[in-house]
Amino acid sequence: MNVGLDYWPGSVHEPGRGRYLREVVAALARIEDGPRLRLVDWGPGARLAMQPEESDRLTLRRVLLPRSWLVRAARSELGARALARGCDLVHGCDLRALTGRRAPAVVAVSEWPQESRDLASAAGIVAFSEHAARRLRDEAGVVPERVHVIPVGCEHFARGMPPPSRDPRRPVALALGRIDHARAPLAILAACERLRDEGVAVELEFLGQRGDAYDELRARVTRSRICAFVRFDSAPTDALVRAALARASALVHLSDGELTPVTPLEALACGVSVVATRAPAFVEALGEHAIWVEPPVDDVQPEALALAIASALSCASDPAAAERRIRHAARYSWAAHAALTLRAWREILARA
Repeated sequence: MNVGLDYWPGSVHEPGRGRYLREVVAALARIEDGPRLRLVDWGPGARLAMQPEESDRLTLRRVLLPRSWLVRAARSELGARALARGCDLVHGCDLRALTGRRAPAVVAVSEWPQESRDLASAAGIVAFSEHAARRLRDEAGVVPERVHVIPVGCEHFARGMPPPSRDPRRPVALALGRIDHARAPLAILAACERLRDEGVAVELEFLGQRGDAYDELRARVTRSRICAFVRFDSAPTDALVRAALARASALVHLSDGELTPVTPLEALACGVSVVATRAPAFVEALGEHAIWVEPPVDDVQPEALALAIASALSCASDPAAAERRIRHAARYSWAAHAALTLRAWREILARA
């Protein structure tokens, strides 16, 4: 089997789609007698130092042209030569760059697209949760047979993580991900203020790009009585995330509509206690291994959130509890994800 991959996000973005593409390609390359992978890195921007693992079944072609050109070329012979010539199918995260190829297109959906109805034209769709699959079928009109539920891998930060440095005397609550109102960072701050008022020496760390709540949050922190115990980093590299997870006592991850549970699973894989909203994709993957806060996010009460964080901090230093979290997260590996992806590709080709 020959597969073309739209690999540009894997070359320029550390988090999100970039990490997904790097990890799935690396895992596929390790499968004995696996497919031949043609990676097309078409787009602008400085490339990361991370490169795909060398394999005689993997080739990488780099094209330093605008992404819009690849999208325009999707229905042309130029586009076919760039990504799909000689390939049995093409795979990526951007349907605009995949549709119209001579080979069937498979798109991985980690965030709800603006034009969701366009997904119905894909030969196959990878969803990272049953919740996402239901939405794709019910709201985007995707034929059920074309949706493939493939649980995401989560061990990427646990690999190479420094030894845990959690201090029960100075517990750290970590908020990981883009600082948006949809993740209720102001409620997290208010909950930690309440905990410190009650004598819990919690520190708070926000690690994520600047979103629509960043300015308001920074202004609020400046006036906060716990200002000295709040840290920010808006340019999180993988190394910074690993270090943060090594010292974090609890991850606080609030969201109503995420389609993938990857962020709380990343924390579990590192043994970190998790507080999360009872979003469908999170409940599906984490089960009893999280302390739940009831949605909706925009109505989260600091008092209830403070109680949940306090509960997570209380079990953060329990080695047995940490081991249970790690064992649970081990079910969500990139090797398993790659094997299921390969099976989905074969099913798609059998129908083509």
